[in-house]
Amino acid sequence: MNTEEMAMEQPNGPKSERRVVEAEIRLPKLEELELPKIDMEPVKAVAEQVLLTGLGVSILIGRGLVKAAKAAYRAGSEAAEHPGPLTQALLGLVRREPDKAHPSATTEIKVRVPILPVDNYDQLTTDELFVRLASLSDDQLQVLREYELTHQARPQVLEAIDRYLTAE
Repeated sequence: MNTEEMAMEQPNGPKSERRVVEAEIRLPKLEELELPKIDMEPVKAVAEQVLLTGLGVSILIGRGLVKAAKAAYRAGSEAAEHPGPLTQALLGLVRREPDKAHPSATTEIKVRVPILPVDNYDQLTTDELFVRLASLSDDQLQVLREYELTHQARPQVLEAIDRYLTAE
């Protein structure tokens, strides 16, 4: 094409003929292409290492969960040997005799969970506890006495609580 043929039409000028240009593009076939050769062995080796590592992590997590479940069972069994009031109540629900195993729909199940009137009770020394006993009501002293009996059962603490309960 020359420049005259490519020139645009002038609005005032004579109209020129329009031409349609067709082009044929031939794409090469896949077998005709010459692609560079790539060594995939290192990629396969890394993929295998990643896969094996993932499998190993899954196995270790599974083993850890099994060990944790066994340790939890042992801890629960040990707690059942010397149960506190809450543990006794929970065990009572599952260790009922067959005729009591299915309470009727109207039967209420009540579990009494004492709330200790002294913060960090289990961490206090006997002397620290004696100081706090004087400010407690009889009901609070009774809750502490029941808790002490089922947990640490320290004779000095039980005697001190009994003295406050019989003092009035």
